Amino acid sequence: MRVLTASTVLNIVMALVLVGLSCFKADLGAAIQSRTVSTTKMAPSILVQSPKRMAKAHSACRNEMVGASRRSTINAGVLSAAGLLAASKASAKGVKGFQTHRDTGDKYEFLYPFGWEEIYVKGTDILYKDIIEPLETASVTIIQTEKGSIKDYGDLADVTTSLAEKVLTPPGQEVKITEAKEKDIDGRAYYQFGFTAKNNRYTRHTLVSATIDKGKYYIFVTGANERRWGTMGDKLQKVVDSFKVV
Repeated sequence: MRVLTASTVLNIVMALVLVGLSCFKADLGAAIQSRTVSTTKMAPSILVQSPKRMAKAHSACRNEMVGASRRSTINAGVLSAAGLLAASKASAKGVKGFQTHRDTGDKYEFLYPFGWEEIYVKGTDILYKDIIEPLETASVTIIQTEKGSIKDYGDLADVTTSLAEKVLTPPGQEVKITEAKEKDIDGRAYYQFGFTAKNNRYTRHTLVSATIDKGKYYIFVTGANERRWGTMGDKLQKVVDSFKVV
């Protein structure tokens, strides 16, 4: 189990969003506890991968605007014998096109699209990303909390705005909330919402599910470049809907 201290989480989130493309400032502790943020300089997170995976990740960053033809070629390569076996198992369970990540230690699970690879970002509990599109990710971070419920941080609108504008987005970007709802799973409250964050290079569309259980604050984040939302939107909605503490 990787339990985060509050001061490192924004650094992690921005690493997921930018995949090592920029440095950033933040202090999640203030955002989580009082929903205000004071900025301090922090070093960018480092992705630690095998040489083969690192080469793929670097290639992905250099070719963010790659066309559909190259995507088809890469995806064909991903369909190895082991991958086909995993896909057939997932399909047998009624989640065609997705695989399941289940953490029995920290007790959560979610679906992610078949073909995404697991990479390591310092401080995350888990992260999967597309091998071509650097903004297409799904991740879980966990921090310690004394709160008993997500509602203890405020109502849906308050927490949604705070997380989207002050925690999950670098300073200076234009943030727009696209959806927000509260849901209950097995008697546990979740705040689930979506937002877009626009900078001068791209717009990222993000979906979030947050909950608290037994002293742990779970923040699940998935998203994609807005230009690919027509392709990925329904898939990522299924991904965020699937996240739950078990």
